Amino acid sequence: MLFYFGMLTISGMHKGETKLTIPNQVVREQLFAYILDTYHENDLTFDSYEKRKLVSGLAYDGKWKPYFEYIAGCLHRYASQQDKQKGEYFVHGFTLAITAQNPFYRPVSEKDSQEGYVNLFLHPLLDIYKDMSHSYIIELKYAKGKDSSERIEQLRRQAIEQAERYASSESVQKAISPTMLHKIIVVYRGMEMVVCEEL
Repeated sequence: MLFYFGMLTISGMHKGETKLTIPNQVVREQLFAYILDTYHENDLTFDSYEKRKLVSGLAYDGKWKPYFEYIAGCLHRYASQQDKQKGEYFVHGFTLAITAQNPFYRPVSEKDSQEGYVNLFLHPLLDIYKDMSHSYIIELKYAKGKDSSERIEQLRRQAIEQAERYASSESVQKAISPTMLHKIIVVYRGMEMVVCEEL
């Protein structure tokens, strides 16, 4: 809308997005200072903008940790008591649903590889975003809320072995070329993410 009113102009592309800029100093001072002040005064958030930065950072900059912290925060905030009782199925389904909203990837749950099944594979959409540089295998494990730290460590080691094995499979290697593959291990204890690391 601001573009059509002449408040913004197109200045190129950046990380798969049309880049809009403020055309001159007068517009910058009058309109945008007012808009920003209004946002700050009313404590409004830039949720969709922040989310877009997270997904872009994942695809172009390899910034995976803030993305998975965002998912964990949403899961913790929005899970009902009934959801919590579903445990592992809810955590996996919720993670799959959030990653499905990422425009840069096609999430594939339980991707078949020669070495078995990848828990969650973020297949890069390189036919659309030719300049993106990162792809991901996520090994997601779940422990019950009362499970011990030893159980968490056991699940962590299990996830590491599986991620290493799947990452070297021919089908995964073919799907990710020429991006850099990140192997991410995530372990939840109940609704709390207790492990989030890259191999």
